[in-house]
Amino acid sequence: MSSTEFHRIARLTARFGSPPPPERGIGDDAAVICPRGPLVVTVDASVEALHFERRFASLEVLSARAVEAAASDVAAMGADFDGPGAGLLLSWSLPSWVGEADFDALVEGAQRAAERLGARVLGGNLTAGAALALHTTALGVPRGAVIARCGAVPGDRVFVSGPCGAAGLGLRALLAGRADEPALGSVVAQWRSPRARVDLAGDVTARCTAAIDVSDGLAQDAAHIAAASGVAITLDPARLPWQSGQREAAELLGVDAVALALTGGEDYELLVTAREGLRSERWTEVGEVTAGAGVWVRDGRGDAQPAPAGWDHFATRE
Repeated sequence: MSSTEFHRIARLTARFGSPPPPERGIGDDAAVICPRGPLVVTVDASVEALHFERRFASLEVLSARAVEAAASDVAAMGADFDGPGAGLLLSWSLPSWVGEADFDALVEGAQRAAERLGARVLGGNLTAGAALALHTTALGVPRGAVIARCGAVPGDRVFVSGPCGAAGLGLRALLAGRADEPALGSVVAQWRSPRARVDLAGDVTARCTAAIDVSDGLAQDAAHIAAASGVAITLDPARLPWQSGQREAAELLGVDAVALALTGGEDYELLVTAREGLRSERWTEVGEVTAGAGVWVRDGRGDAQPAPAGWDHFATRE
């Protein structure tokens, strides 16, 4: 069977279809969208040997994961994919080893994630490359006023939408070749199959003063809000929510569960500040905003210590 660029584009057109006129999707030089208001736009990269290793998961899972990671940035600003102009652009660099079955798996993963998110695939690009690289552009419709990182003020409370650190434990299990151990299965699944919290976009726009997704680590992402807002944030580890089996998995891997909850990235939960409480079943209060600078963590005595650093794409690695 042919595996030319044009054959693959034709298969993408057949799989994802095209929106009704006057909008245009896959098959032309560019997509045409007709938004009725502002769009929240982001682009995210998932590159082999930098963001993942192929042995970590199937191509379908890796493709879905790349889409969810991009969508998470949209959710962090209070947007989802329910509205005119919203959708996804997929730009893939495919090495020579990607055959037709591999290509189909990548498409299947992207389609699965898009359907879960309620998003259309509008178009994108295919090219050959030395390493597998999955770039996703997401265009979301805000549910209200767009929420940025810069709106936190002293007196706000800090909330997180779910457990942090489980994906980091999953990555450590994968790196150690222990992904098949039953006690580590839930944290491995958390790394392999994150879920962008587009379901919380309405909460973000209606009730939050600042927001970010937890991709680089809870403490570091809190630092981005603190810096943008010109405030200090104090986190209380005693209040952190935990995934079932998370602390037991940390013990098995010889990892400090609290430290990894603060520094482990790729959870894609939302970290927000708000002037009043959010619904407890969807949010957990984990800290406060005060005058000052930086991020601080309360220790067992209640004293505030400087927070540890999280992920940095350009940090020197030994």
